[in-house]
Amino acid sequence: MESKNRLTEPTRVIIPVETAIERTTHWRNFMKEKTAASDVRKIPKAVYISKTDIIDMAKQCEADESIAGVRAYFTLNNEFSETIKNEVKFVMVLVRVSESKAFGDDVLYASSDNGNGAPGGEPSNVYDFTKPCPDVCDPDSPLYGG
Repeated sequence: MESKNRLTEPTRVIIPVETAIERTTHWRNFMKEKTAASDVRKIPKAVYISKTDIIDMAKQCEADESIAGVRAYFTLNNEFSETIKNEVKFVMVLVRVSESKAFGDDVLYASSDNGNGAPGGEPSNVYDFTKPCPDVCDPDSPLYGG
């Protein structure tokens, strides 16, 4: 089962702190250039997820053998505009193993049998429990300011 093997491979990779600082600096530079942010302190740098939310989602993964992991999608609260306050966040969904897709199906609805459910009446299974930086960051971290 190729798709199952690829989907359930661990994604944990520990990188050197220097590499993390370099990559977060690249992100901030990219965002500063592409968004023309007037205040670099407002450039989105990270998201915070509470331990409770992580544990709750992990419990859902453990309770269902067909769940292989979690996928995060970046979001904006509004369409991009220099004049509208916006937050870069991400939403998270459980991912179910799929025989036809190497990286699984998003489980968009809570009582879904086929991986992503059908619209209409089903409770959402999309989680938006992140808190964006710079509001909830560690401004002394080298990852924050590079």
